Amino acid sequence: MIIQQLPEDVALNINGTDLIQILLNLTTNALLCSSQAHRVEVVGEVVSVPLDMERFEDGPNDRIINRDSFNNSAPLLALSVKDNGPGIPVEVMPKLFEAYFTTRPSSGGTGLGLCIVQRLVKEAHGALHVHSHPGNGTVFTVYLPAVVSN
Repeated sequence: MIIQQLPEDVALNINGTDLIQILLNLTTNALLCSSQAHRVEVVGEVVSVPLDMERFEDGPNDRIINRDSFNNSAPLLALSVKDNGPGIPVEVMPKLFEAYFTTRPSSGGTGLGLCIVQRLVKEAHGALHVHSHPGNGTVFTVYLPAVVSN
């Protein structure tokens, strides 16, 4: 697993425990997406302009969460959890954020935890974008309103 440090300090209006829960759920899913060796990377980036929301569309390989109540005011912190695992099948993508949904056998866990991630992102007035191509990995990017500290 690779974690890239931010080049500058950023303050967020989110409970620290909630942020940890978001990152824990996303990184756990990325780490467990395959039994084969694969790469997981956590990257943060400060975005200095509002997002062009027109470029985010739900589709077979993409989901955007909280478009309607997202505080799209710069600066934003974009936190991405990327993996080069098997990707998310197109038939699974619409179900990702359902409570208790899991891709594991019935004895393999309680769910992906993405319902919790969705709730916490919404409470923080953030947005979440998922992009995946089967066979080419997945990227979950959380966008949160930020304040850059100097």
